[in-house]
Formats: sequence, structure tokens, C-alpha cells
Amino acid sequence: MTDSTPVAATDGPSETSRAARQPAGAPNNLTAVVAANFTSALPYILVPVLFILSVIFIPGYFSKSSIISLLILSSLLGLSSLGQTMTIVAGGIDLSIPAVIGLSDIIVTQLYYQHWSLPLIFLAIAALAILIGTISAVASVLLRVHSLITTFGMSLIVSGVALEWSNGATSGLVPGWLTSSVSVIGKTGPIPIPAIIIVWAVGSVLAVLFMNRTRIGRETYALGANAVAARLATVRSTWVQVVVFSVSALCAAMVGIFLAGYSGIPDPTVGEPYFFQTITAVVIGGTSLLGGRGGYLRTVLGALIVAELTTLLVGVGFNASFQELALGILVILLTSSYGRELKVAAKI
Repeated sequence: MTDSTPVAATDGPSETSRAARQPAGAPNNLTAVVAANFTSALPYILVPVLFILSVIFIPGYFSKSSIISLLILSSLLGLSSLGQTMTIVAGGIDLSIPAVIGLSDIIVTQLYYQHWSLPLIFLAIAALAILIGTISAVASVLLRVHSLITTFGMSLIVSGVALEWSNGATSGLVPGWLTSSVSVIGKTGPIPIPAIIIVWAVGSVLAVLFMNRTRIGRETYALGANAVAARLATVRSTWVQVVVFSVSALCAAMVGIFLAGYSGIPDPTVGEPYFFQTITAVVIGGTSLLGGRGGYLRTVLGALIVAELTTLLVGVGFNASFQELALGILVILLTSSYGRELKVAAKI
């Protein structure tokens, strides 16, 4: 396989450049180029606009504690959406993320309460997450069904295990540094920033490099752009799906560990808000649900937009139902706009 096949499916100037080289008397082509550039820039525009609106309408918003709180919320959503981005780019979707978050929360709080060592707990969680992701991917390949079905079934299985494991327990324990890692006043060594923000920043850089600079990353784009052509081009489709779904489960497990730091008690439902929020962050960022296009940098912006919009609506007094309404409208408006971009239009 050559690098050119999957790279063509990523965000790049190729289509825009070709359209720009059309004759000057082709106004439709010029309009398409302008529209494509504007819609691609929308997430970059919305992040500062929403922040400025929050500063204007929410007293005291422009403070260190408020900004750190926003970044913590964005980090939790961003980390849980990291693997979701990869699965969607590969042409799939992962609906088991909330269940894995809940199970990870239970394992940490219960086993640490029983005096298990943290390295052993983390190793067990990582192994279980990889197993869950691998089963979802392999089942999708062997059964020849979309990952929407296999991950939904896996979600039910993992949720059942989590409920059985917790069995209504309310006692649990987490180390103090884990609580500090998601606290507004938390520090990471000498750095006055909670650890989760640092983890998200490092994870974001690694994710972008992985998807754009590695063979597996390029094969992920190729598989999502055209699965049949990718297989004919000797793309390792099964291996790609195993990797992306394992990464998705690992990221969800990591978020479950951080969320355990909030309460310190087992809660199998702690991941439920992320059932649609991860997809929302990916879509708002501009990654196509058709697969083969987008990237994690867009999802970082999507996570920030979701967190900022939610914070703004809460700050001005809107309830949860109106927040869902506003997010739904934003998703529809942005996806309809992204659908007019040159690459998506060409694929459709």
C-alpha cells in the first residue's frame, strides 16, 4: 500500500487547490472553495466566540478557577472521544464507551478499597479494556455486521457485569492524588494544573501524530474512505479495527478512572452522559460519520465547543432540557454545513 491512498481521505488542500485552479469564469467553483474553507474553519471560530460570550454573560468567568473547570470538563469529554474519533474515521462507531467508563470506575473504587495495589489495578483495567475492544472488532469482522451492532451488544454485556460487580455497593476508595487530578485546585508536580488536563494535552498530540504519521493511522483513513478499495490495496482491515476499538476502550477506561476521583464510590452509571456526548463532540468538530475524513484535532475543538456551550447555558440559567435542545440544533446546523464541503460532497 502506498501512502497516497489513505492520505487523500484526510483533511488537506488537494481538492480545494484543484478547484482554485479552475478558470476565472467559473463562479460556482469559486463559491465552492469559499464555502469549503469557511465550513472547515467553523470549529476554530466557535471556540473563541463561545468563550467571549461566556465572559460577557457570566460574572467572574474570566478567572483561573473557571477556566480550569472548563478544561477539566473538556478533558473528560475529549479523552472519551479520542477513541470514538478513530472508530468513526475507520467507518465504525463505538457505543460501549459509557459502559466501559462505568466498569472502570467500579474496578478502581472497589479493588483499591480492598487494598489492591494501584499498578495491578491499572494493569487489570487496561487488559480488560483491550479485551473488550478486541472482541468488538473481531465480532464485527466475523459476523460481518456494522460495529454499531456489536458495540451495542458489548455495551449491554459490560453494563451487566458492572451492575453485578457493584451489586448496589456504596463503599469505595480512591487515592488522594486521583481526586486531586480532577480538582480545580489540583496540581501536577510543580505545575498548578490538574493532571487530567496534562494527560489530555499529551494524548491529543500523540493521537494526531498517530493518525497522520503512522501506517495504522493512514490505513484507518483508507478503511473508512472505502472499505472495499482498502482491502484490495492490502490494508490490514481487521488489525486496524482491533487497534482503534482497543484504543477506544482504553480511553474510556482512563476516563472511568478519573471520574472515580470525583466521588470515590462505585457508580456503574457514571458514564451514561457520554453515550451521545462523544459522538456529539466528534460531529461538531467536523469529522464525517461517513468515515475516512476528519481527525482528532477537530474533536479537540468539538469537545471545547460542547463544554463551552454547556457552561454558557448553565451560567445564564437554562435548564438541562434546553441545553440538549441547543446542542441538537448546533449539531444539525454544523453537520448540514460540513456536508457542503468539497470532499464530503465528492464522496456522496
